[in-house]
Amino acid sequence: MSERKTVKQAGSDLLGSAAAIWLVPMVALLIGVWMLFQHWYSQGPSIQLTVATAEGIVAGKTVIRSREVDVGRIETVELSDDYSHAVITARLSNNAANMLKGDTRFWVVKPRVGRDGVSGLGTLLSGAYIELSPGKKGKAKSRYAILDKPPLASLSAKGLRLTLNSSETRSLSVGSPIQYRGYTIGQVEEVKFLPERSELEYQIFINAPYDALISSNSRFWMTPGFEASLTSEGMKVKMDSLEGLLDGGITVGLPAGWVAGETVKNKDTFTLFKDQNSVLAGSLDQFIDYVFLFEDSLAGLHPGAAVEYRGVRVGTVISSPYLIDDKASQLFKSKVIPVLARIEVQRISHRYASAEREQWRKLFSKQFQEGLRATLKTASLLTGGKVIDLNFYPDAPAFAARRMAGTEVFPTTQGGLDQIERKVNLILDKFVDMDMETTLAQVNSSLANLDKTMKNVSSLSANLDKLTSQQATQQLPASLNASLLQLKETLRSYDGASQTNQELRQSVQSLNQLMRELQPLVHSLNEQPSSLIFDRARPKDPEPKRGTQ
Repeated sequence: MSERKTVKQAGSDLLGSAAAIWLVPMVALLIGVWMLFQHWYSQGPSIQLTVATAEGIVAGKTVIRSREVDVGRIETVELSDDYSHAVITARLSNNAANMLKGDTRFWVVKPRVGRDGVSGLGTLLSGAYIELSPGKKGKAKSRYAILDKPPLASLSAKGLRLTLNSSETRSLSVGSPIQYRGYTIGQVEEVKFLPERSELEYQIFINAPYDALISSNSRFWMTPGFEASLTSEGMKVKMDSLEGLLDGGITVGLPAGWVAGETVKNKDTFTLFKDQNSVLAGSLDQFIDYVFLFEDSLAGLHPGAAVEYRGVRVGTVISSPYLIDDKASQLFKSKVIPVLARIEVQRISHRYASAEREQWRKLFSKQFQEGLRATLKTASLLTGGKVIDLNFYPDAPAFAARRMAGTEVFPTTQGGLDQIERKVNLILDKFVDMDMETTLAQVNSSLANLDKTMKNVSSLSANLDKLTSQQATQQLPASLNASLLQLKETLRSYDGASQTNQELRQSVQSLNQLMRELQPLVHSLNEQPSSLIFDRARPKDPEPKRGTQ
């Protein structure tokens, strides 16, 4: 009995030892599974990032950060199937999973030199890393594109994002300032070219609280960093701030006399105008087109030139010259050159801005009968630029209404410098047609006859002296004697040695000298009438120096 108990006790110990041996690996296995679960659970989602070049990005080393906190790491860096870009596989931490939205943005942080200064110097030692800007809306994606440049404003920044469309050839760059009365209130975030519309599209951001300044009536126009213009008022030089001097900027404001409109929303679209003068022109939708027929030279009259009424701009030149067909010979046959311009009635009065065109046409037709005419006027003698000037000429010939290619003709007349030049040319032609040699000979002959006459007058005066000194003459009645004395004094005043005679001879000699000196001037003006204003001599064209080898 005792032996059986002993054997049984020994078997029980064996089973206990075996269970203890298997317990250790089972616990280790459970711990490993738990650690794997914890590792998998804490890893977070895996995403793919695409970038044109993976410069500075190293697999297993480059991290993903958000506000200087590590939220992920780069696992692999590979080329795409078509070798056009790099594909980066990244693993985010579980805590950063909620940062992935449809508008989440990524960009590479590395040393950069821009208009705002130098940034990313800390990466010189630690290496480049990828910055994550948390999204706000949209469903998370499995693939994101890395931005070429850091965004200027985060998605969480308060403000207003707008779209500007421009057809101008001059383009602005990312970061160009947006100013309101000289103060920067925003910047350009993105610039794209739309080939289907041949336009530039700008994405801009207006910082809060300045977004309250933007309304539906706001207008945007380009402001160059440096601008110099020469107008009829003189030369104007305008220099913007140092920030805008690099590549210009955008100015926003309300045209003079306008009131603020309705509140705008994010992503609303506006037009970006060339300059401030184009803002009003682009908003004028009430106008009447006219054809102006000028006999004067159109040199200096370009499209965009002003149409003025007594110095007040009322329209714009559209085409100069206005070639309706390809038959250039018609210009020489008609002896006039057509110009297409429009009268912009909104420049005249806001009160009638929405009036019917026919009412304005009737008003102008009435003014045509009262003498309203158009002439060419030089706006600046330095540039030679011209404008169309409207004014009343009561003595103008009657005007009969007519049309050219379906457009009503505006009556014109000659005026300005062209008319003055034409009159000066007529006067100079008369001077040239004069026979100067014959004229000078006649003047000399007149001087000789005048000299003989003066001698006869002197002889007659001497005879009268003798006559009046005789006793018989003195016995004449007192009235006759007084008359003879008066005649004597008169003849003496025209004597050869008298002052009157000398002044007359000097005047005739001065006239003779003037006629001689005027002859070369007349010939010069006949050859070049503009020599009265500009220098006749022109500098020779520079010749390049010959090389030594």
